Formats: sequence, structure tokens, C-alpha cells
Amino acid sequence: MELKLDQDQLKIIERALSDAIEKYVGVSQAQEAYVNNIDNGMSTNDALKQFQLDNRKEWEYFVYEEKNQIYCLYDKIFKSPATYRG
Repeated sequence: MELKLDQDQLKIIERALSDAIEKYVGVSQAQEAYVNNIDNGMSTNDALKQFQLDNRKEWEYFVYEEKNQIYCLYDKIFKSPATYRG
């Protein structure tokens, strides 16, 4: 099955999936660690770099190990931290 969607439709789908993921997870461990790192004196730049590493690991877990359908669908349609290597 092939769907043709315009950019506005894709944004709606991306937002809906993002909201579903947020509802499923709440505050992720990577997000919590980011805030804690800054609170503990880490620079924002270093905390962001660590967040990106931690966030990618979380996404890889949900996509490749748990095979969570919401994460997998998001990953299939849009680039997620699990597949993005740029």
C-alpha cells in the first residue's frame, strides 16, 4: 500500500505519533538525565551531547529490542534517533 501525503498531513501524523509516544513514556530517562546533568553543574552543551547519546539508546531499545509499534511506526515514516546517524 502506498499513500501520497502532503507536508501538512505528514506534520499531523508526526505530531500524533509524537504525542502517543510521550503519553506512553512520559518523561524519558534521557530527558530526566538531561535536566539532572544541568542541575548538577554540567554545561548545557555537554548535557545536550549526553542527551543525544542516551536518547538514541532509548530509541534503539524501543525500536529494535522491544519492537514497540508506536516507535517502529514513527521510525518507519520519519527518521528517529534509532536510525539517524548524521
